[in-house]
Amino acid sequence: MDIVLAAGKGTLSLGESGILQLVWAGGSALETADAAESVLAISKISAGRMLPLLIDISDVKLSAGARNHYLESRFVSSVALVGQSNVDRVVAAWMRRGNDCPQRYFTSTADALQWLGELAASDGAARSVPG
Repeated sequence: MDIVLAAGKGTLSLGESGILQLVWAGGSALETADAAESVLAISKISAGRMLPLLIDISDVKLSAGARNHYLESRFVSSVALVGQSNVDRVVAAWMRRGNDCPQRYFTSTADALQWLGELAASDGAARSVPG
């Protein structure tokens, strides 16, 4: 089941493997409210567990407010950022600064899912979200 976010800018799903996938539509400009909506949806769908998250940021613009909201919210166990361009790589690096959550950038969704799966397996079961 896909959850549509931010008036169609993104979709969120939880795969059978327990990995969350957040796909932002190419060309989207994400604002603080969009980030807040996605964090809330992730918190609801994960039912208090910190699960791994894949975010497709291909051709997405991210406001400083959206970035800060993501950095201030610890709601997942690990993050794989997927993009295709050098600009996507810069956005991913900008999102990772100052965050202690395990994160990596990928150009392949399959590679990102494999990394998240390996991390989750080595980390054990999903953790509870800190209260």
